[in-house]
Amino acid sequence: MVRPSAKWHFPWFLGALMMALALPGFGAIDSRANIERAVGLIEDGQYPLARGYLEPALIDFRLYASERSRAYYLRGYSFYAQQLYVSAGKDYYRALEFNPDNPAAQAALANLHLRGQGVPRNLELAYTLLNQAAEQGHAAAQLQVAIAEMTGTGTPKDLESARSWLTGLADAGDSDALIHLARSYRAGTAEQPQPELAQQYYEQAWAAGDPDALAGLAFMHRKGELPKSDPARAVELFARAAKLGSSAAQVRLGHMYLTGDAVVDDAQQARTLFVKAADQGVGVSYLWLGHIYHAGLGVQADSDAAANWYRKATRANVAGAHARLVNLLLQSSRPPDHREALSLLADAAREDPRAQNDYAWVLATHPLEALRDGDLAVKMAERAVAQQASATFLDTLAAAHAERGDFEAAISTQTAALILLDDAQQDLRRELAKHLAAYQAGRPWRE
Repeated sequence: MVRPSAKWHFPWFLGALMMALALPGFGAIDSRANIERAVGLIEDGQYPLARGYLEPALIDFRLYASERSRAYYLRGYSFYAQQLYVSAGKDYYRALEFNPDNPAAQAALANLHLRGQGVPRNLELAYTLLNQAAEQGHAAAQLQVAIAEMTGTGTPKDLESARSWLTGLADAGDSDALIHLARSYRAGTAEQPQPELAQQYYEQAWAAGDPDALAGLAFMHRKGELPKSDPARAVELFARAAKLGSSAAQVRLGHMYLTGDAVVDDAQQARTLFVKAADQGVGVSYLWLGHIYHAGLGVQADSDAAANWYRKATRANVAGAHARLVNLLLQSSRPPDHREALSLLADAAREDPRAQNDYAWVLATHPLEALRDGDLAVKMAERAVAQQASATFLDTLAAAHAERGDFEAAISTQTAALILLDDAQQDLRRELAKHLAAYQAGRPWRE
């Protein structure tokens, strides 16, 4: 039992501590000096120790609001560097409470929302935050704003504004801006492509020493965008750019070697290139490395290594990585892998109707009884159908009803699914008809 007096001693102690901090000559804690020490520790990768130096600054009322904002941003950055995204997001928001105009915190928080790391994925909010940082001169945010406006990500597409941002950055010597300026004039981005102008910007970026410019020219040769496009020249440029460290070239050339596209297939060479790209943090390379180990292409098949690469790709929000990881884990004979798969499906199913449908399908049809849950399957499938009453979603709802033993509802729902199919969907019609026959025979469907 806590003594009544203890209730009053803590505020008194905290007040005394804050008064002591304010006394002249109280040298035990120098928050400003500690912030600078933390910067050095962060640069050295000593993140937990850096946070220890930042802690006093977070509550030191002697500091200006902008200084405490910086301290929160730095601690958030240290969390982010260790992939502790929820904690990073909280600190970035706290940094903006103390200084709403902190451009580093705005840009950092924007990137969390852009990727859905520790916070809900929100492209519109990400763009707003990036634009605020860009208006204050944050160069990295300016580049991201330009890319967003060029691609219509989180904001309507606006090539004129994007090119304005990029031109300013290019004039300041930013070779990435030159490369994106080139992209803005290429087919697929511009309604009226100007390949000669795109080529000119790539050549300027290459003159500045950026190997990604060679990769850009290689893509133009490969896709036939130049008046004298040459597929052999594309391979040559990809190889040269990859050797010089262009991750875009490494990924593209790696895929070409993996599939034998314009080169002799060589899975080991593909793996080497993907590893180089992975070392630079390129998410899609994680996906391809997972595929290589999963399929045993040029290496001994290794499901654990494949799962680890797929996990990295999933954390990087690479399209298709989540589904590959879930499928691999469900194929495992180990219960912990099954639990991880269900957890991944449940997390994805919070808002996404397609993920809700996928989750419901596993819960309704998986061969392992321990993984099935008819009631939850119906709940997930109904949520998906409420947002999109497609044939495939209704097919899942029917399977969920069957898993619960409600074959009347299963037959009715499956019949409705078949009605939605047109004449061009004969393969899907035959598959759904097999499911219906099982329900009519009083059997749930097993995948």
